[in-house]
Amino acid sequence: MQITPELETLLMKCLRKLRENQETYKTYEEYYNGHHSIMRNYAMNESRSNMKVVVNFFKKFIHDEIAYALGNPVTYISLDGNSQLIDVIDYNFSHWSKIHDQKLMLEATKFGEAYEIQYTTRDNEFKCAVLTPMNCFVIEEGDVEKDVILALHIYKNDLFSDNEKVDVYISNSILHFDVDGSDNLIYVGQRTHIFDTPPIEVTSANHERTSMLDDIKSENDAYNNTLSDLVNEVSDFRQAFLKITGAKITDEDAAKFKKTGILQVPTQASVDYLIKKIDDKFVQNLLKELEEKMYKLASHVDTNEKLQSNLSSAALRSRLISLENKCSLKQAMLETAIKKRLKNFFKFIKIQKGEEYDHRKVKLKLTMNIPSDITALADSLSKLSEVCSWETILAQIPYVENPAVEMQKRRQEQEYAREQEIEHQRKLKSLEISKATGSL
Repeated sequence: MQITPELETLLMKCLRKLRENQETYKTYEEYYNGHHSIMRNYAMNESRSNMKVVVNFFKKFIHDEIAYALGNPVTYISLDGNSQLIDVIDYNFSHWSKIHDQKLMLEATKFGEAYEIQYTTRDNEFKCAVLTPMNCFVIEEGDVEKDVILALHIYKNDLFSDNEKVDVYISNSILHFDVDGSDNLIYVGQRTHIFDTPPIEVTSANHERTSMLDDIKSENDAYNNTLSDLVNEVSDFRQAFLKITGAKITDEDAAKFKKTGILQVPTQASVDYLIKKIDDKFVQNLLKELEEKMYKLASHVDTNEKLQSNLSSAALRSRLISLENKCSLKQAMLETAIKKRLKNFFKFIKIQKGEEYDHRKVKLKLTMNIPSDITALADSLSKLSEVCSWETILAQIPYVENPAVEMQKRRQEQEYAREQEIEHQRKLKSLEISKATGSL
């Protein structure tokens, strides 16, 4: 592809926009890593304790959501019963897709959106990686489909490299550039890829593509400041003022008192500590209020909260309804991303092996990672055996990753059991014949 002046201008605009995004999204990366604003903006008090306490609710909430929504692997179900299609997916995805899906949604939750890049390895395997707004910028079409028409990925060769490189993904081609000291792009070369469109897809955490931090940042900052102030007040108690009334103390006397721990004063003198009283109840109520506000804004539940011992399972489950609804939305967003991944994966399989599959005939099942009452579940599923197929029933069991494979294993076990029974009956019959003929 020829690098025209118009394309160069467009790419420079993309690079400048990426630089702007890096400054904007740097806050999300810093907060996730624990570098909150209190580390820079805390009101320092000279000659006093200035400890900075950071409680990273942002990171905790993200990890809880990912574990809850994606703790179990994705189950692939063929709508037309094509077990070969499922086998192809499992063979190529099973060794990397679970961790990749979790990382993809983690970055999407952190920044509001993340990007999945699909590629082929040197061993000619289909793989995916995760990019973020910190190292990638995409241009989407203006229609309702919002397909990616151009993507720019900036990176360094290794940890110790100072020079940045840029890969630009367009239909059928990847353009390679170096970035000079003036942030200009220097064309290096290009190569083709096997896909018809840029192999980068946008994955959102929600429809608004916003980060959870936008909802809880001010509350988390207030919590950090309040807790830090309380910790510093307690620390300063070790340096409480010694109040001496009716006696004159020199600097030498004070140093001697501090060293020996012995204090001698006239009879009429009085000695006590001047200590600042702290209304700890007020502080604890404020911290509790801020914490509850963050849990509500994030649609989370404090699992450390003490509950009544006689609560029913339905009541316990109802406490999770907001979090479950939020995680269901994340699962729906991830499902869309996986469907687009399968579309390109089947293109790869067609080129590599000549086999054709339709990504629209694959159903995805994502199961929440919550404790299940297996006894109650088994009782419910047994009642459905007359109206549902066994593959559908098996798909409802959380620990069954592939219902089709599970059914095949079950058939093999049953077939083996029948063969063993037939062999056992044959031996018994042979033994009876031997006894009847007196050959034993």
